[in-house]
Parts: sequence; C-alpha cells; structure tokens
Amino acid sequence: MTWTPPPRSDWVAHINALGDGQLDGGTSLLPLDAESMMAEACLATGLDDYGDAWFIEPLQVLIKSLNNEANLTTVGRLIARSTISRTLQYRLKIEDEISRHPEILEQEVAPVHAVTGLGRTGTSILHELLTLDTDNRVPMQWEMMYPVPAPETSSFQTDERILKADLEIRYMEQIIPAVRTMHENAGNLPNECIFLFAYTFASDMFSGLYSLPSYEIWMSTTDLTPAYAYHKRMLQFLQWKHPKSRWVLKAPNHLSRLPYLFSTYSNVKVAVTHRDPLRVLASITNLVSTLKYLHSDSINYDADLQRINYGSAYLCQMMVQQRKSSAFPADQIVDILYADLMADPVAVVKSLYEQWEIPFSDDFADCIKNYLASKPKGKHGVHNYSFDDTGLQLEEEREKFREYQNFFDVPSEV
Repeated sequence: MTWTPPPRSDWVAHINALGDGQLDGGTSLLPLDAESMMAEACLATGLDDYGDAWFIEPLQVLIKSLNNEANLTTVGRLIARSTISRTLQYRLKIEDEISRHPEILEQEVAPVHAVTGLGRTGTSILHELLTLDTDNRVPMQWEMMYPVPAPETSSFQTDERILKADLEIRYMEQIIPAVRTMHENAGNLPNECIFLFAYTFASDMFSGLYSLPSYEIWMSTTDLTPAYAYHKRMLQFLQWKHPKSRWVLKAPNHLSRLPYLFSTYSNVKVAVTHRDPLRVLASITNLVSTLKYLHSDSINYDADLQRINYGSAYLCQMMVQQRKSSAFPADQIVDILYADLMADPVAVVKSLYEQWEIPFSDDFADCIKNYLASKPKGKHGVHNYSFDDTGLQLEEEREKFREYQNFFDVPSEV
C-alpha cells in the first residue's frame, strides 16, 4: 500500500536541516550513548545511585537500536535524547527519595485494577470513565513524566508540573498537528503504564515511537520480572503522599504480559476490552506510522501493518488459550465488549464494579453521564480508517480471528 503521512509543520524541515548539514547526519550534534548520558544525568542532579542496575541492559539495547535502526531525523534525535535524559534524571531522583524515606517501600500497594485490551478497543475511554470515581487512584500523565517531588493530595489538581507535561505534549503535536485527531493526550489526563515502565527502559513507550526491531526482539525474549517489580516500586512512590482506595491502571501491553502482572499483584482485577481487530487495523497502523514519522523520514507502512496484524492475531489466540487453560483466576478477569461500552457506558461500568465488588453510586453514574455529554466526539478532528485501506483480503484475515471472536462473542464490524 502507498501510505501518505500527514503533513508536518513547516519549521520541522528547518530543524532537521541542521542535522542534515552535518557530515555524520547529526549524530555528533545530538549523540546517543548510554554511558555518557548516565554520567550527564548524575552531573545534572548531583546524584549517583540509580538503584537496581537491571535497567542498564535495556537502556543499552534501546540506544543501539535507536542509533542503528530508527533512522532518526534531527528532531527525532532531539526528542529521543531529551526523553532518555529526563528519564535517567528522574530515576536518580526517585531512588534518592526512597533512600531518604524507606517507609515508601514499607507500604502495601493499594488494590490494583487494570484495564487492558488490543489497541482501539475502548481501553482509553473506559479508563477515563473510571478516573471520575474519586476513590480511584489513576496515574496521570504529568506525575509519570515528572514524579519527583512525590505528588501530594493538596496540590494534585493544581501542580505546576501539569502545565510542564502539557507543553511537552503540545510540542509533539506541533510537529504533526493531525496527531491530536488520533489520540488525545494532555498533562492532566490519565495515561498508560508504559510511562512507569520507562524508568526501567523496558517499555513499549519506545517501540511505539520508533522503528526498533532489535529492541522489540529483546523485549519479547527477556524475563521482564524486574520491570514489573519496578512498576510496583513506582506505585508505592506515587501513592505515598496521595493514597486512595485502589489503583486503576491501563495499558494494552499488559495483555501480552498477564503472567507478570498476576505474579506481581496476586489479587489484581483485570478488565479486558474486545472489538473486531479488523475494524481498527488500518487506524492503528496509521497511528503507529504517524508516531514514527514524528521522528524519522523512513517509514515502512506495510511492515507496520503486517507486524500489527500478526501481533493482534497472536494475542487473540493467546487470550483464547489462556482462558481455556484457566491460566488465571476466572473471578479476577472481566471481559467487556466495545459495542456494549459504546451503547451504554454507565451499565458497563456498573457491571464491572459489581464484578470487582466495588460499590457503584448514583453520583458516579451521573458523573459518567455528564462527562460524556461534555466530551464532544471528534473535538480535535476525525481519525477514521477502514479495512479497505489496508489492501488485505477480508475473508483471509477474518479466519485468523474467528476462534477469538467466537470464544468472546465479538461481533464483526467489517
């Protein structure tokens, strides 16, 4: 298929030209090197304790992949370097806080509830609705990007880091304005656990933004138990001065790593959203290719399409096999159809709460109704792609998902 990327803002070409004018394409202008970037983070913070050294290997694999495979533009290299530097500095700050306040790790993590599912199946809107319950502790974008000092209840809604995170997000959207039509993001909105995993550098946050084949292979063939252990450490840190009754998390990547999630949080309750994978295949591929186009001129849409299609089929087959084998406690997993969520979100959330054994109030129901009424559809524009845009054969692809659809009663939408 011929894929036409959405237009970039004019200024992007001028920034990229600064790197294009270098004989090495800008690598010396904005070098990516694990050892030197770690040393620079220590110099910037005045700290030197990174905690568990497990993160160094994924950091090295990530940077090697960025240098050799991602084909970064100058803007892409700038963003990658900025993100890695910020993450290293805040990891140092987190560990410094924990060393000075050991009571952080003495806390019991509040009960964990997680929303997961394939991309574009309703995980984001469900997570947003669950955020409306004031008893739910939901990780917000700003606190995951800038976690130190620890968020506090008294200033949680007004913290100056909300604007700081929002400005960084808007910078990304200024590169390609159409990004806002594909996925809404803001400093004061909830977001995925990928931003918590980033502090281990074993995170789909990176593979979602760059072409990183060797990094993705490393991620899929490595025991990620240490990454989930640090995820728990992050929840302990974030709840320290702003605790609530329960955690409500969200991340599609948990779907492929449920054994890690259950071994880390034995009593976790999981909501899995389901939708016809072929209905959203083109939309997901366009989003992924566009996010990569933020950072590179070399985008292989067909490769992204095949990878996403194969990965979706694999995950759907895996879900069926896990459920058939009773790999996880049946009373800890709830399945939610996208069609039901769209038709009656209040009823779906109420049913979810009943299965999670959480009281559901009339006030919460009213909050959901009012929130949806004030949230105009497509307020940033429309991002709508059909299966026909993929160039694939419908019946051939449908067969790959037939068992999944039958098992979970997922209706076809194309």
